[in-house]
Amino acid sequence: MSIAELSRIDWLTELSPTTMMNGEFPLRELLKDSLYYPCSGVDGDPVMHLAGNIVSFVYVDCGIDRNTVLNNLTNTGFRGYERLAIRSVTEGELAPHGLPPTPAIADIEPFFCIWSVFERQERFDAGYGPSRFSLLYICADGEATFRAIYRTNRAIYRTNAIAPRAVAVIQPGLDITRNGTDFEDPEGTFARSVCDNPAGPPEVLLYGGFGNCQFYQEPCWPAYQTNLYFYPKDRRAGGCVGIWSRDPR
Repeated sequence: MSIAELSRIDWLTELSPTTMMNGEFPLRELLKDSLYYPCSGVDGDPVMHLAGNIVSFVYVDCGIDRNTVLNNLTNTGFRGYERLAIRSVTEGELAPHGLPPTPAIADIEPFFCIWSVFERQERFDAGYGPSRFSLLYICADGEATFRAIYRTNRAIYRTNAIAPRAVAVIQPGLDITRNGTDFEDPEGTFARSVCDNPAGPPEVLLYGGFGNCQFYQEPCWPAYQTNLYFYPKDRRAGGCVGIWSRDPR
């Protein structure tokens, strides 16, 4: 797989539990060259397949409760890694001007944000994966959150916008009343927010889901036509996810 070389990640390697808990929240560093995954659930596959090419993962889902996320971060975790630290993030730290409200629907959870950093266990060498990676989990609307933290968070950035390195559109569903958009639609509000970002579009798109892999042989957004590889979605339910790079223009 070929993804552009990682930017410097001194901010991640220099973190300690104390600086994570008490230091300034490094939002710009977390977003730069990140993977953004709306409607993520607790799907750890993108971390497993991309960690090393990407070391900062931003997961967003308004239908998963805080206890479920904490249980997955603290008890399930990631094989070969242990938590360096975990902390809650306020809405003000994430978006000083606030996030747009989510629809008042019964199965939508109230906002929370959890930041965790994982460190590779000593029994594994560098060939296993990166020494550290970061996971920021946000309970909020996927499309509105992208706009708020990547495109319009001018209080945080020296520039007007920042771009993720990759975006995942994996089994997002078509409940546009709840999600606010059809994430797969290349002309939809989410695709436009991502691809028309003043900071530029992401290099990589992950696209797929459960069921017959034939459904996912072409990317949902046509600007991404070079397939890097497919990985299986679920042993029992089937399906696959393709990793696609953006064609140069």
